[in-house]
Amino acid sequence: MTRLIQIFFLAAILFLSQSLSATSSDPYTRAYLKWDAGDYIGALQDFLAILDTPDAGLYFDEIALLTGELYRVDEISEDGRNPVFSPDNQHFSWEESREGFIVTNIGRADDTGTETLHLLEGHSFQFSPDGRSGLIKRTKITREMIALQQQLNEAFEARNRQAIIQTRSELQLEEAKNTSLHRVDLHSGETAPIQTGTLMVRTPVFDEDGTLWFAGADPDNHTASNIYFIPADEDSPTQLTGEDGFFDAPQPVPGSDFIVFNSYSTSPFPTPAGAERHSFDRPNTIVIYHKENGETDSWEGQSAVISKQGSRLAFMNVSEDATSIYTVDLAKNSFEATEQVSKRDPVQHPALSPNGSTLAYMLREGISWDIHMVHLESGEHDRLSYDIQHELFPHFLNDNLVLGMMGEARHRRSHIYNVETKEFRRLFHNNSVRTVSMENAWEPSGDGTKLLIVAERDGNTISPEQGVYLVRIGENISMETLKDRLRKNLESEKELRAKAEEMFEPLYDEVKAATEEINITRLYHYQKSLYDFGSKHMTEPGNQKASAYIYETLKSFGYEPELQWFSPAEGVETANVIARLEGTTHPEIVYILSSHFDSVLRSPGADDNTSGTSVLMEAARVLADNPQPATIIFASLTAEESGLLGAREFVRVAEEEGLWAAGVVNNDMMGWTRHHRLDNTIRFSNYGIRDVQHSGAILFTDLITYDSRYYRNTDAHVFFDAYGDVIGGIGSYPILGNPNYHQPTDRLETINHHLVREVAKSTTATLMMLANAPSKVTGLKLMEGSGSMTLSWNEPLESDIDYFIVTYTDTSGREQTERTSDHSLLLTDADLSKTISVVAVNDRGIRGWDPTLFD
Repeated sequence: MTRLIQIFFLAAILFLSQSLSATSSDPYTRAYLKWDAGDYIGALQDFLAILDTPDAGLYFDEIALLTGELYRVDEISEDGRNPVFSPDNQHFSWEESREGFIVTNIGRADDTGTETLHLLEGHSFQFSPDGRSGLIKRTKITREMIALQQQLNEAFEARNRQAIIQTRSELQLEEAKNTSLHRVDLHSGETAPIQTGTLMVRTPVFDEDGTLWFAGADPDNHTASNIYFIPADEDSPTQLTGEDGFFDAPQPVPGSDFIVFNSYSTSPFPTPAGAERHSFDRPNTIVIYHKENGETDSWEGQSAVISKQGSRLAFMNVSEDATSIYTVDLAKNSFEATEQVSKRDPVQHPALSPNGSTLAYMLREGISWDIHMVHLESGEHDRLSYDIQHELFPHFLNDNLVLGMMGEARHRRSHIYNVETKEFRRLFHNNSVRTVSMENAWEPSGDGTKLLIVAERDGNTISPEQGVYLVRIGENISMETLKDRLRKNLESEKELRAKAEEMFEPLYDEVKAATEEINITRLYHYQKSLYDFGSKHMTEPGNQKASAYIYETLKSFGYEPELQWFSPAEGVETANVIARLEGTTHPEIVYILSSHFDSVLRSPGADDNTSGTSVLMEAARVLADNPQPATIIFASLTAEESGLLGAREFVRVAEEEGLWAAGVVNNDMMGWTRHHRLDNTIRFSNYGIRDVQHSGAILFTDLITYDSRYYRNTDAHVFFDAYGDVIGGIGSYPILGNPNYHQPTDRLETINHHLVREVAKSTTATLMMLANAPSKVTGLKLMEGSGSMTLSWNEPLESDIDYFIVTYTDTSGREQTERTSDHSLLLTDADLSKTISVVAVNDRGIRGWDPTLFD
């Protein structure tokens, strides 16, 4: 199978180069160019036609990878964490939370699918090398732990960093003191306690003989931790290390009698609050222990890794001048460390190929992390990855394929890199055109043919659930599976286009005229003026210069802006800048366009978030002489980077003044792109606003939009807490993919001003639709009558509502739609176990953007 994967990569390179150099008569090239331009309907139709030709096999891999996944993926769990593969590649485990307790599932995969074998109480499962047994940790919940967890929650709410650190350490200590180890028989699922006395235990691992190794510490002695082992036929631990020190993380060397572990200068175990943190005046050390004769060798360093075949050891050494990576040839028993890498730039995460011939590592020479390699036999240095985004955490699947991650922590995606060709391919997707997928954890099988992934595959970062998935590397999906994917996406794209045209039809000419007024030169000059103020952090002079500039610019458009001053910290004065475009028909209904204008302390913030501020200012200019039926507030917010403080102050004042927002569009980071495409992500909580934004982009811009339910840790989070599920906005694609994010390199020359212009058009179209459409119907009630039910709702705030549309499912399972001019409807045949929706339509034929649901 490994050879097949290698052949696939080589063929893919040749195919891609030939395809893109082909004439326009080539069907795949025509379809690809449509896809690249965002014409998904045309591209999907062409791909389906290609797959119905005798040449379908030639294009199968490329079409599959372009539209989603090439390899077969099994869903293991709708909500799980911490996947682990067994060394025999057949079994795996993952954790779930059930009724507040963590449980571990043991599963097995074969060619036909997966099955769950056992459900065990506990967490942190480890398999034995032969796959017949394992160990699991069980933590007894104490009153002290419950109280500490509550304190930790309160510290997070109060954003008290010191309290978070202290309370988390106390909770970890209490958990360590109340955690025990248990052996698990994988055939029967039976468990038996492992006698470790009162020791706190870390990093347990089996060697090939079944001996259990771990780091242990006395909870009453914070001056030492040691390495212990328990042979398979014994019940109690034997202490290996005896000198003073902090020893941790034993690693058996495959095929030998060596054990590698770390010696630290400070304890890896948590210490009690108030206790002095003991330390030794000596460097961190890698130690190798010879079980046969009891001798040790050691090297100054950290982050030890061992090749799968046990032939080589690698570790890092960090000094004031450089970070180095050393390797030791264990097969020669010489134990001489050879320096392979020495860089003044940041270096992290060494990894070795299974046969120990290649070293991979992360290097950040410029603005982004890349994966580099050393071919150890020849000493040749090589670069494996070249994308402008961060490429991270190399792990060899076999001697020629490396697993790596691309992107920022909140939107990472797994890729396979070919050591020989440098070609890479994405592994995991949700197979949709618009919705992004975030990956959070990865666990490859030992033979490199499977990968367990924890992911928010549906793009929903609001809900806490994260699925667990099994990727079968090298096992392609079927032709019918690919065709079915394309057909579903084609139907979805057609529906989205039709919805856009229907939604904007009454306003099309008005919106078109407004979006055509968006001016790229003006957008650039807003950005240049703000950029020249340098850092706009609330403690820097650039902050007040920026708010003054925004105030004067909005005033020049004819607004009467307000500087909303407040003091977030002693000696710090900062202000939001607020402008109000009064509604012409129902001014009491308010929509907000917000963007923060501040930056982090060390960055000028061209993308984060001068780009969003310039969009707000241009939308305000275009709409200044074109007021809409509802009121629009333009809120340029300060101190987002200091804890969303400007948004909090805005909401506090709004609450005092009785202001309520029917919808909020919060734009944050939209000016950077990694290639020629003008694409961006709709970050939303409300599906109705999401569809308005997609529609505005499709009809009035060259913008290609994706989407994710995402608002946490942005100003949108404050608005969600204040006004509920009424959030939309634009915010970078890939999400936070800009490697200049929060860096001094977030400079104006990195901005794509055509992209900013298209976002300004999309934002203006979105605001106009929201402000013209009926707001959400409120007060839904269901009252039981004689043989029927009456659904009623509140009288709308708008005076121009013509009728309401009620959609429900009848008792025979058919969807029914009824219209009424009243504020109620008699339901005689509705299945009340299904959702009922109500939406208003005004006298211009504009339908409300957010149907109210009665569940």
